[in-house]
Amino acid sequence: MGFKEVVETVKNEASDAVEITKLRAKISKEKTAIKSNYVKIGELIYEQQKDMPGDDELGELVKAITESKEKIDGLNADIQKVNEA
Repeated sequence: MGFKEVVETVKNEASDAVEITKLRAKISKEKTAIKSNYVKIGELIYEQQKDMPGDDELGELVKAITESKEKIDGLNADIQKVNEA
């Protein structure tokens, strides 16, 4: 294999590597979009279920979120008290 062939092979492999990197970046972007939409779906379901959570797995998750939100409210109140002191 001559020098020109080696250079061409290296050039092609570098080009392929760049293309693969671009495609992987696009895949990553789409996965991020999917995760964002999952979060939005979850928020919508939570808002629909929060006042009347069922006794199933979804209901337990809704209750857990509500409890966490209440804890956050309490902790924020504690922060406010410390800031006022």
